[in-house]
Amino acid sequence: MRLSCQDIEPLLQEYLEGQLLPSQRELLDAHLRTCASCSALFADLSRIDDQIERLEEVEVPAFLARRILNSLPAQAYRPPLAQQFARFAAVPALLAALLVAGFLFKGRPFTGTPGARDVDVVFVAPAAATVSVVGDFNGWDPRRNPMTRGAEREAWRARLVLPPGVYQYSFVVDGTVWEKDPQAKNFLADGFGGENSVIIVDG
Repeated sequence: MRLSCQDIEPLLQEYLEGQLLPSQRELLDAHLRTCASCSALFADLSRIDDQIERLEEVEVPAFLARRILNSLPAQAYRPPLAQQFARFAAVPALLAALLVAGFLFKGRPFTGTPGARDVDVVFVAPAAATVSVVGDFNGWDPRRNPMTRGAEREAWRARLVLPPGVYQYSFVVDGTVWEKDPQAKNFLADGFGGENSVIIVDG
């Protein structure tokens, strides 16, 4: 069996990566020995492959990663469940210890089904058309908790009903731009070059 030049082109990259079966490689080698154009193409690809292998890995600047993410729809940015759990697990042990101490000193230890609390969040964005609050309490879904513009037309407000715990959250402005809460007291890295705000809901 002889291979044509059209058969060769899709196999060249697999050849360079060592993914061809022995029988395929024999046919390819035989063709390359008799076809000058395919042999020249293979030599060019080999040189490019070698140059790529010698390139050093480039770290993307944090500001560029954040700019790219801001240009994506909010749903595309929403972290996967595993990543959300990993980020929640990264909350400093001190915060968790303070929560446990607070429950114990009040004589109301956390039972897993405590009463929820009303939490009012405010974000100042006078030029925004829409603002939503997202976090690990709503699956980072901008559709779940849209905010309403206050009478002063500068601040956006929303009321969340949350059980006691530690939560990460951000604001989504105009469906694309993610902003942390400047009024928050604690922040955690979001894994994309920015930060999430942290709120502690006391029991």
